[in-house]
Amino acid sequence: MTHSLMKLRSFIVEELAWETSACFTLRLKPESPDELFDFLPGQWVYLHLLNEDGSSWARAAFSVASAPEGSKELLEFGIKVYGDFTKRASNLIPGDKVTLQGPFGRFVLTEGESNLVMFAGGIGISPLLSMIRSLAARNADVDITLFYSNKTVEDIAYREELERIKKAWPHLRIIHFLTQEASLPEGFEAELGRLDAARLDQYLPNPSAPMYFMCGPRAFMEQVRTLLSERSVDVKKRLQEELFG
Repeated sequence: MTHSLMKLRSFIVEELAWETSACFTLRLKPESPDELFDFLPGQWVYLHLLNEDGSSWARAAFSVASAPEGSKELLEFGIKVYGDFTKRASNLIPGDKVTLQGPFGRFVLTEGESNLVMFAGGIGISPLLSMIRSLAARNADVDITLFYSNKTVEDIAYREELERIKKAWPHLRIIHFLTQEASLPEGFEAELGRLDAARLDQYLPNPSAPMYFMCGPRAFMEQVRTLLSERSVDVKKRLQEELFG
């Protein structure tokens, strides 16, 4: 691991915006231009929250949700509140200082693939959103099918942005799954319940062709891995995974 990856880079909170009742976007800007760094869509960094004296209180890993093609001076992270660290992070205000280390990770786009299938569970959408934003910004000739699982409609982070991308960039198809929703709002299309064999076959009649990416809680990922393996997908070669939550 190189010295540059382990360097503590100083960033300032630009904005904290709530996407759902439990998930927020943290937007950070570098304290100075030399704190900027390059990253690939899908990579993650260590976010350090600081004590009053500037020392690190604790650190946690978060995927970058923004795309390299976006603002070079603003990084975005999708964060779900589920423990002491994320609860403290949710109380950050503009002007607060944090530090970052990275980027790290091999959960990145594969060059030369034109057919991608993505599985996101909850805030596991974050690294996949970075990939989608990047491909859409480049108007890439890459087809993406996104299976996005949440408990209810209100739990869907980045729902409106994903719909805007889909309208502007026709290569994106989104299938929402809602595991704890009894009925759907008028005009909103989604599948009720969990992703299962019948509905995977419905949306993916040729499962051996795509390259797969998935990010979410462990149980969600194990379910998806089993479904793909049962359809003779070589998950060691055709599936990239990032555990989240």
